[in-house]
Amino acid sequence: MLDWAKTADGWALNLDGTNAATGFSFPRLELHSSPRGWQGLCLLADGTSHQPRGAMDSTPSAKRAVIEQARVVLGPPYATVLNEMLRGR
Repeated sequence: MLDWAKTADGWALNLDGTNAATGFSFPRLELHSSPRGWQGLCLLADGTSHQPRGAMDSTPSAKRAVIEQARVVLGPPYATVLNEMLRGR
């Protein structure tokens, strides 16, 4: 199971299973604290990033929103693991 790692200004998750606190790999999900709540990003190896829409006022809602965005962007290759994360496994 993948797990979120605490970063200086939020949380990160490398979808290849490596520790996001000690390394950076793609695809990667990030949450950054901002004055307006959380900013979520789904970062891809081609240099693009995708931001989710929706409730980002709490850490759980921000994690859920960025995982749901990743499901759309990354598609079937990551569907199983992202669905498990949404179910809390």
